[in-house]
Amino acid sequence: MTERRTHFFRRGFGAAAAALLCLPTVANAQLEEITVTAERREASIQDVPVAVSAYNEALMEKLQVQETLDLVNIVPNLFGGNNTGVGTANMYYLRGQGNDESIATFDPPVGSYIDDVYVSRQNANNFAFFDVDRIEVLRGPQGTLFGRNTTGGAVNIILKKPSADGGGFVEAAYGRFNEFMFRGTVDLPVNERVLTKFSTYLIRNDGWLENTAVGGDFNDRDSKGFRGAVRFLPNDNVVWDLSVDFMDDNEAFTQSRFRGDDRITDTILPNGLPTAALTFVPGAGPQPVTQKASEYGNSTETLSVTSNLAFGLGGGEANLIIGYRSLEQEFLLNFPGGAPVSDDFFWIDNEGEHDMLTAEFKWNAQLFDDKVDFVGGVFLLDEDNTTDFADYLFGGAFLLADRVLENGTESIALYAQGDIAVSDQGTLTLGLRYTDEEKTIGLSDNTVFQGLTTANLIAAGIPTSQDESNVTPRIAYTHDFNDEVMGYVSATRGFRSGGWNARGSSAVAFQPFGAETLWSYEAGMRGDFLDDKLRINATLFSTDLEDLQTTSATPDGQFLTTNAGGLDVTGLELEITIVPTDAWDIFIAAGFQDAEYTDLPEGCVTPNSDFAAFDVNCAVADPKRSPDTTVTIGTTYNFDLPSLGASLQPTAMMRYIGENVVGTRQLGVNDAEVIVNAGVSLVDDDGVWSVTAECNNCSDEEYTTSFLFVPYFTEPMTWQLRYRYNFLGK
Repeated sequence: MTERRTHFFRRGFGAAAAALLCLPTVANAQLEEITVTAERREASIQDVPVAVSAYNEALMEKLQVQETLDLVNIVPNLFGGNNTGVGTANMYYLRGQGNDESIATFDPPVGSYIDDVYVSRQNANNFAFFDVDRIEVLRGPQGTLFGRNTTGGAVNIILKKPSADGGGFVEAAYGRFNEFMFRGTVDLPVNERVLTKFSTYLIRNDGWLENTAVGGDFNDRDSKGFRGAVRFLPNDNVVWDLSVDFMDDNEAFTQSRFRGDDRITDTILPNGLPTAALTFVPGAGPQPVTQKASEYGNSTETLSVTSNLAFGLGGGEANLIIGYRSLEQEFLLNFPGGAPVSDDFFWIDNEGEHDMLTAEFKWNAQLFDDKVDFVGGVFLLDEDNTTDFADYLFGGAFLLADRVLENGTESIALYAQGDIAVSDQGTLTLGLRYTDEEKTIGLSDNTVFQGLTTANLIAAGIPTSQDESNVTPRIAYTHDFNDEVMGYVSATRGFRSGGWNARGSSAVAFQPFGAETLWSYEAGMRGDFLDDKLRINATLFSTDLEDLQTTSATPDGQFLTTNAGGLDVTGLELEITIVPTDAWDIFIAAGFQDAEYTDLPEGCVTPNSDFAAFDVNCAVADPKRSPDTTVTIGTTYNFDLPSLGASLQPTAMMRYIGENVVGTRQLGVNDAEVIVNAGVSLVDDDGVWSVTAECNNCSDEEYTTSFLFVPYFTEPMTWQLRYRYNFLGK
C-alpha cells in the first residue's frame, strides 16, 4: 500500500472511531464482564497487565468463530491460514512470529492450550469448536507462566465443565458445497457430587476443488468428534475434573488455480503412487514403492485425556493437571511447481504418530495479608514422535528420500510469579521461569541405499541431541488510576526451542538450528467509560528477537531452516467495544505493526535462492505474514418482534488486511484486502430456539495465505443455514 493510501486509511479509521465515541447511548446499556486466566488464575480482563483478547460463547456466535482458524478474522496483528496441503493445521503469525512447518522437529511460536494442557504439534490444531466456554488469545511472549514456544503468544481454549443443571442443546446446519454440520451437548448430573457432560459434532462437505485430470471434487471435509467429562465434588475443598475426547478429521488444503471462477487442479496423485520401481536421487538404480497413506488427502485422529484435581492447600488452591494427547496422521499430497511444471511437481507420502504427556503442579495463594497474589509450580513434558515419510519429484518419476524419523523432547520447568501491592493503586509483578529440555533425533532408511540413518547423521557431523536451559523473566507495573481505568508497563522474555531440518533428503541436509529468544516491551491501558458503555483497551509494544528461525524452500525440493539474524516489531493494538443501546453493540479490533529483519547474515549472491530473508536480488525482504494493518469492525443489532415472540439479530463484520508478503524471499505478495462476513438470526425470546443464515468471505475474495513454489489461496465464499434448539433450560 502506498504512503498516501496508508495515511488515508488510518485517517478514515480515526474518524470512524471518533464518530463512535459520539454515538447516542441509553442509561441501562452496559458492557459484559469477561473473566480470563491469562495469569493462570481467574481475573477480569480489565485487570490483567497482559495483551489478551477474550471471546465467550455468545461473542463467538456473533463473530462466526466456529474453529480456531476463524480467530485470524478478529484478533489484532494475527495473520494465518492452513498450512500448505494440511487442512487440519493452522499456522498462526502473531506480531510477526509464526511457523509454517508441521513436521515434529519444528515447534510453533504461538502455543495452543486446551484446559491448561499444552498441545505441542500444530498438525491438528484447527479445532472445530463444540461446547467451548471461552477462548483467550494472549499476544506477545508468555514465557513465564505458559513457557517455551510462546514467543508470539498463546491460544488458550477453555471448555465447559459439567453443570449441576441438566440440559443441553442440539444444532444442525446446511451450507455451500453440500455441507452438513451437527453439534450437540447434554449435562446429566448423577447427583450433587457427580456431574457429567457429553458432547459431539459432525462436519461433512463435498469439497471446493475440481480435479480436471481424474474427476471429482477435493479439499472436502469429513470431521467428527466426541467428548465426555465428569466433575467429582467429594467435599467443599476438592474439585476433580476428568475428560476424554476423540476427534477424527479428514481435510486437505491442496493448491488451487483458477479457470474462470472455478478452482481446479490437474494432479493425478488421487490415483495413488505408481507401483513401478523409481529412480532414486541421489544414487543409482530403482527403488520399489510402498504407499504409506491409505488414500489421497490428509487425515488425523486425536485422543486426549485430561485430569485436573483442584484442592485447598496452605491457604491457597493447588491444581494437579495431567494431560495425555495422542495424534495419528497420514497424508498423501501434491505440491505444485511454477509453470510449466504441473501440479505433480512434488509429492509427500506421510504417516506419523505423536504422543505427548504433560504433568503440572500449580499453586495459587494470597500471601502477606493479601498483599501478594502468588502463582507458582512445576511443569513436565515428555513427547515422542515417529514420522515415516517419502518425497517424490515430477509425478513420482524420482524418489528423493524415504525414511523414518524418531524424535522426542523431555522438558522440566519451574516457575513463580507474584503480584505485589506496593501502594493503594500500584502493583509490581515479578515472575521467573527456568526451563531445561533435551531433544533427540534418530533416522532409519526405508530404501536399499541406506543413506539416511542415525549413523549417517553422526558421520556427517550432525548432533543427534540438543540440550537447552533458559530463564524467562517478567517484570510489570500496574497502576489503577480509578475504578474504571488502569495502565501498565512490562518487559517479558520468551524463547522457542531449536530443532533439525528434517525435510532434508540427505544426511548433511539435516542441519540443526538453535533456539530463538525474544524480549518484548509493552505499555497498555484498559478502560471502561461512559457508565460502562464504552471499553477501550490499547497496547503499545516493541519486540526484539534474536536467532530468528526462518524456513525457505529451494528449487531442488529442499526445505531449510536456519537461525538467520533477528526480527524487530513495533506496533499498536486497539480493541474497542461500545453498547450505545441495549439492542446495539459495536466491536473494533485494530492492529498496526512495523516488522523488519535485522542483523542478517552476509554472503547473499544473486540470483538468491538460499537466504530466506532476502529477495532474488539480495535486497532485504519484508517479514512474511506481517501486514502493517489489520482492522476488524463488527456490529450486531437486536430488533424485537413481539408478534413472533422473537427478535431479529443481523450481524456484519469487515476485516481489512494491509499489503503483505506470505512467503520467504519476497514471494507471494498480497495487495490490501477487505473480507466481509455477515449473518442474521431469528432468536426465540425464551432462548429455546434460533435460526441463523450467514456467509463467510461473502464477496468471495481471493488472497494468498501461503507460498510454496506457487501461491496458496484462501477458501472460497461459504454460506450456512443453521438451527439450534436448547432443552431443559439451557
